[in-house]
Amino acid sequence: MLSAKKKDEVKAIFFSEFHPQAGPIVSYQVPDNFISRDLFDVVSVYVIPKPSLYGKIITVNVLGHGMVGCPSSISNKKYERNALIFNVVFVFDSKCDTQPYEAIVKKLCKYFTDAEVESSFLSNETSRARIPDILSDIKDGLNDHGGACVTLDDTHTIYLTTLHHLADPPAVADHHVPIFCNSSDDVQGYSWDLMVQQVLPHIDGFSHVACIAAKANVDITLVRLCVQHLVYFGVVKLIPIFQYSNVYLPTPRLGTILSDSALQEKCRKFMTKPGDPELAISAVFTAYAGLGPGVTVRDLCCRHDMTQHHIDERCVCALAWWCRYLIQFGVLHGLLRRLHKYPTLLAEGDNHEPWMIRLMTGRHCEDEICCVTGYSQPELDALLEEDPHIAVCWK
Repeated sequence: MLSAKKKDEVKAIFFSEFHPQAGPIVSYQVPDNFISRDLFDVVSVYVIPKPSLYGKIITVNVLGHGMVGCPSSISNKKYERNALIFNVVFVFDSKCDTQPYEAIVKKLCKYFTDAEVESSFLSNETSRARIPDILSDIKDGLNDHGGACVTLDDTHTIYLTTLHHLADPPAVADHHVPIFCNSSDDVQGYSWDLMVQQVLPHIDGFSHVACIAAKANVDITLVRLCVQHLVYFGVVKLIPIFQYSNVYLPTPRLGTILSDSALQEKCRKFMTKPGDPELAISAVFTAYAGLGPGVTVRDLCCRHDMTQHHIDERCVCALAWWCRYLIQFGVLHGLLRRLHKYPTLLAEGDNHEPWMIRLMTGRHCEDEICCVTGYSQPELDALLEEDPHIAVCWK
């Protein structure tokens, strides 16, 4: 399963316990010296709290750090004060959403409790010396893979997995176009179900859902669900149908392509082949800035001679082909947005078909109407132009 978690959310993990003479102390931490003595003095009352809070999840935000722990106590007369009190605390940035880790922290403390009760893992000096390595493996596993599997001893193995809450995906319509967020090669190694495997080869960033269903010979309802599944896990995004008569507007994010080196590298990788001259980012910015109301992609192709900027046209004799990838990249990364046409029937007449009355309400864009009715965009535009009772709203 793909994870939507951010990398390196867990900044540190420390093992704290109540020492019979010194009181609350940090016995082990990874990385070393991450928790200073002054910082621990501030939070120690929450790390080793009153007995009424044992077994409870405690979250603290202090001095730029977010901490999540679950103080635990094991009662037994063999301990110096008749109880072993400890806590395993995860440390995050103060702005990080720590909720997905709460169950992990509680589960980890339960693993340590069971290991201590059954084999004295925490109170035995030889076995407890492994705690720093265990915490390090857990931290690296959660940050790199969203999960960790670590062996405590011959009878105890820790299994932890983060369950990040993802926002509900948008409803997928027949006219939506799925496009991979990263290279399509990045998703080939996952064990997708058979339905997803049938759909993936037909996702090219230009084919809409209805077209993909026809190509894959799969029921369109199943394709919609499949694409929604891929959107949920961040594999694809949904963009509008591309046509040369489309109109696009630059967004407030357009300027980032001049200052964001990572975005520039993505742009070069997206629109050039290995061995080609370096892509001129200034030419991409100029092309985007030239878009606006009344300017179609076709106008853009005629206005700019991209070949002089060493841009891969993707086709020997077709500058327009390159424009497809230019627009695709801009929409995918929020640099451009599509200006849609919404036909509105102002007055019903005898010559208006039922589908016109149903769809031309100002709530259905031209892409959706074309997809439902089978009209091409030029055919629909001609129909709208001829009918004086239909107004078109651009938004």
